Amino acid sequence: MDNPLRTNALELLYILQANLQANTPPIPAGDDEDQELVMAIRYAMAAPHAPLFQQHLEAAKQQGQEEGQRIILESFLQVRFGESDPLTLAFIPLISALPVAEFTVLLVQLSTLPAGQNEHQQVQNLLAQTVREKWFIQSGQLEQLPVNLIPDLLALSPEVLSSLLAELPQLSMEELTARLAQSLT
Repeated sequence: MDNPLRTNALELLYILQANLQANTPPIPAGDDEDQELVMAIRYAMAAPHAPLFQQHLEAAKQQGQEEGQRIILESFLQVRFGESDPLTLAFIPLISALPVAEFTVLLVQLSTLPAGQNEHQQVQNLLAQTVREKWFIQSGQLEQLPVNLIPDLLALSPEVLSSLLAELPQLSMEELTARLAQSLT
């Protein structure tokens, strides 16, 4: 099922099926070759591997949503607060993966911050708080959170912070604490 050739062939079959449905007039009686082709494609689409394509399609939709949210967030931050610094930009990929409702709440919260070029610290604090709430409080790890999590995150270099945030969904609290201690020394 994970064969790239098979996946590509399935995608092409789905595209062909969609094109045939959209662009082909009803098949006249007696045109057996076209009828057989349409029936073969319909059979292929109903086969057990069709969910694989649907899974790829859902992943592509999610990726598109995240990309859209990333563009919106970057644009909003630039218009409201001026050019974003590298530390602020480090939060954007993880924040862009938030569910739409949580992302919208964040935008509303950001809109309540004072506008201006010198407000990056407040923006960074809010982004770090959002990360903390999403990945630790909701996962029930609140009591294990280091007291200085937000200041420690914001004390990292943009490169180290980006790397840490990229790995955050897979890190346990112990691993995060160790990585923060190692990065801050």
